[in-house]
Amino acid sequence: MDKEKKEIKEPDFEKLASEKRPSAASRFTTAVLLLICLVLAGAILFKMFSAPEAVENETRESAALAAINVAASYAETGTFSKISRMNGEISRDGNDIVIYPDITSTGTVTEVLVKEGDAVRNGDIIAYIDSSRPGSSFKVSPVVARTEGVVTELGVSKGETINSGTAIATLTNLDDLIIEASIPEKFLGTLREGMTAEFESVAYPGRIYTAVLTYIAPTVDKATRSSDIKLTITGDMDGLREGMYIKLNLETEHQENVMMVPSTAISEYLGDDVVFIVDNDVARRQIVTTGSSNGTETVILSGLSEDDLVITAGNVTDGTAISVV
Repeated sequence: MDKEKKEIKEPDFEKLASEKRPSAASRFTTAVLLLICLVLAGAILFKMFSAPEAVENETRESAALAAINVAASYAETGTFSKISRMNGEISRDGNDIVIYPDITSTGTVTEVLVKEGDAVRNGDIIAYIDSSRPGSSFKVSPVVARTEGVVTELGVSKGETINSGTAIATLTNLDDLIIEASIPEKFLGTLREGMTAEFESVAYPGRIYTAVLTYIAPTVDKATRSSDIKLTITGDMDGLREGMYIKLNLETEHQENVMMVPSTAISEYLGDDVVFIVDNDVARRQIVTTGSSNGTETVILSGLSEDDLVITAGNVTDGTAISVV
């Protein structure tokens, strides 16, 4: 019994302590794992605190990509003009002047000084007539133009025997040339004498002449629903002839100091005329009251101010994100 007790050895606590102590490799691995955990935790915290700003930036970028490109211009005040295009014809507002010889009986044409197409002035001699009697002294009588104009017809030739009733020449005053045309009834309310026009002759394409409205007929043709008008040609009239066919551009409406926008900016919404204006990179619908339009510009009677930037091109609705280009 005592022998058995003697064989029981006491535990070697120092050896056991050395066996439970971690090795150097184990400690290194633990440190690495701990460092990785710290890095991951820091990344998670960074993302948590920076997420709102990142989301906001991402939202802005998405909105920018979704914005519609539009063209825009400011509503402006100026002069509105409406042009009506029609056909017309050149005529004269006067009579031809026929020149007769200043003789009492008969005579012989001794000389003709002009030809058809020549321009003459008041007092120019256009021919000479020998009105002497057989056996008497030679007596020459000049034929004098009493007005200015262009010789449109020559009635005699040298050596011809004439009398006091023989037409020597016919003069046409080109200053009497006018334009005659007809204008639809719907434009009568806007027409005023003194309105300007431009026209082009078929004979001289590309050459622009000018005229001014001087007459508006007081009646309307029941068949054509139009009224006759006359215009006086102003400026250059070179090449123009009575009877020529012309293409006329007449200003049928003229307004000063009115607000206008491009006609492309006008659309309709629930029966109202509307435009879209730029409001902090967003399109906003605005109801307007429109006036006359010439196809390019439209008069705005109410609903806009000169500070409004109006969208003129771009497919937008109310609230659309936009980018003005």
